[in-house]
Amino acid sequence: MKLFRRTAKIAAIAGSLALVLSGCTTIGGAADAAEKDPVEKDLKEVVIGFAQRQVDAPYFAAMVQIAEDRAAAEGWEVRVQNADGDAVTQIDQAQTLVSQGIDVLVVDAMSPASQKVQFADIANEVPLVFVDTGIDEVGVTTVQSDNYAIGKLSGGLTAERVGSGKKITVAVLNGGPDDEVVGPQRQQGFLDGLEEGGVSYEIVAEQPAVYSQDRAVPATENILSAHPDVDLILGLNDSMALGALTVLKDQGNTTTLVAASADGQKEAIKIMQDEGCDAQYVSTGLNSPELAADEAFSIALAIATGEAQAEDFEPVIHTKAVGINCDNAAEYYSPDSLF
Repeated sequence: MKLFRRTAKIAAIAGSLALVLSGCTTIGGAADAAEKDPVEKDLKEVVIGFAQRQVDAPYFAAMVQIAEDRAAAEGWEVRVQNADGDAVTQIDQAQTLVSQGIDVLVVDAMSPASQKVQFADIANEVPLVFVDTGIDEVGVTTVQSDNYAIGKLSGGLTAERVGSGKKITVAVLNGGPDDEVVGPQRQQGFLDGLEEGGVSYEIVAEQPAVYSQDRAVPATENILSAHPDVDLILGLNDSMALGALTVLKDQGNTTTLVAASADGQKEAIKIMQDEGCDAQYVSTGLNSPELAADEAFSIALAIATGEAQAEDFEPVIHTKAVGINCDNAAEYYSPDSLF
């Protein structure tokens, strides 16, 4: 596992923040968990809690499977809670996990803005590692993709397909009102990639599909009922884009293009690989749940066993950013991948 050393300035800021937060915990009033002396523990005694935001999209379900498979192989315990897309439920579940005496809590945050105070309190009780979606200045670290960067890479590839100098209409399938950080970063990155590629655009519709392929189907039907000739449907992940493609094919629409700003789901990559550079599905960006979950749980285990301390890690750790289209789809497609 590769460890990342914080600068002295960041450590000082984190220490000051810990002093402030230690007086406002809602679940016990203990000192910040990051400030407690590390305790060596055998791996087989470790219990990691995982508060997952939802499992109705393959990306989130894959992270749970990765954690459970690794725990079974290595002999430690993981306790998983599924918030089913509800921010309040996620806080309740996280507090329950802490009350059970877990060693470290891993969280894919549902709503960074509304959950910040509560998760700061929880971080006073137990080391807290975020994966995929984190909260600034809370917890040990956040392991995630650079959502803006991968969105921009995907947008640039779509611009290559559309052609410099063109203007297109775009409809967006987004993550809904709780998606305050990740989705907007992915969307802006993609749109900036279009512009840098010489393509101008007009957003004619936006519909929430909450990162779910099933929910993307009625959302896309709503879009097409008002804008049947839209040039591009952008899903902020592959699951939503795949849902959009299903509707387009059902309606016999072969002209509206589909792209995702992020994820690299194998079903999407296979379409680009099999159908080539004329595929209706144009591009996506690599946001591997395997990379993110493996790194996040490696950090959690290192802290739980005393092999590492909170200050050993940067506040944000980014996974590899790659744009994927017909030209490199074969390189990233794996039929045996969980995702």
